Amino acid sequence: MRFRSLVVAFVVLATVATVVGLASSRPAQSPGPLSVTARPGLRPLPHRPLRRSQFVVVSFDGSGGSELFRYWRAVAERARAGFTFFVSGAYLVDWDHNDRYLPPRHSPGRSDLGFAPTAAYVDETMAQIAAAFGEGHEIGTHFNGHFCGPAAGNVGEWSAADWVDELVQFGSLMFTGHSLPFGPEEVVGTRTPCLEGNLDTLYPVLKQRGFRYDASQIALLGTWPRREHGLWSIPLLELPFVGHSFRVVSMDYNFLANQTGSTDEAERETYLTLKRAFRTTYRGNRSPLSIGYHFETWRDGAYNRALARFLMETCRLADVRCTTIRELVDWLDLRFPRREFYPH
Repeated sequence: MRFRSLVVAFVVLATVATVVGLASSRPAQSPGPLSVTARPGLRPLPHRPLRRSQFVVVSFDGSGGSELFRYWRAVAERARAGFTFFVSGAYLVDWDHNDRYLPPRHSPGRSDLGFAPTAAYVDETMAQIAAAFGEGHEIGTHFNGHFCGPAAGNVGEWSAADWVDELVQFGSLMFTGHSLPFGPEEVVGTRTPCLEGNLDTLYPVLKQRGFRYDASQIALLGTWPRREHGLWSIPLLELPFVGHSFRVVSMDYNFLANQTGSTDEAERETYLTLKRAFRTTYRGNRSPLSIGYHFETWRDGAYNRALARFLMETCRLADVRCTTIRELVDWLDLRFPRREFYPH
């Protein structure tokens, strides 16, 4: 049985009820040749059309612990890449102190992710967050308790007040009692649990609290980000799925949920899907390629190996920028300061 484009984050196997489709953009148009003034003794450079940078942005949901933080930091160093780590607040408090978390519409001390196994795990996570930030990676929020799916009280039913409460508690879990080389103002991006929630309710809250983007929507490959309620929406993408007759969301769990072959086959299909998606945008309109992963080792690490291989081969190509979502948003703000629709 095939499962089409399941959108689930971390351990909760929830199907997104509504996929937000975003309109495709037209191909990038060349701004024309550069004007070059010759000086004595110098030959003017040949006229070449300017090309936009090709952004590749990789993000991780539920970032916690030390093992996979170290792994992906090492991959980033070798590939010369920057990553966005969406941290779940539940991993910043251990089970012995889980009553610090008072989730909206749920009983105190409850989390669908559980909590950090020990206080030492929390300390390791905080040390890795500090190290990653110091290396130029971005820290975003994946909120806290990961309440998604159709159950009562989950994020699909949350009000603006509920989202504010969740964000305030994330800030407390992240910054109270911990020493970090950055403050709350550096956390400017979000991804919701299971990509769920009423974004028309959430986005005004995020804008009011100083956030700059959200990465919870889905669009077709080739789609540019757009502004909504004053925020940039940086979508994950539906990619032509190598070895299959349908598309797959650009997230490791979605590959996992749609593959039944061997581990080697899963790794190969994932790698080729990412590679061909990149080639399509790189040779086309150069819309950002957004890839979402989890701190997991599903299929004996097949998806991690596929992504690492893809990044090692891709990030040093001409005009390619493997960077954080925040840096992509900086670029979008500079080039499209008032545009509410997709660049093209």
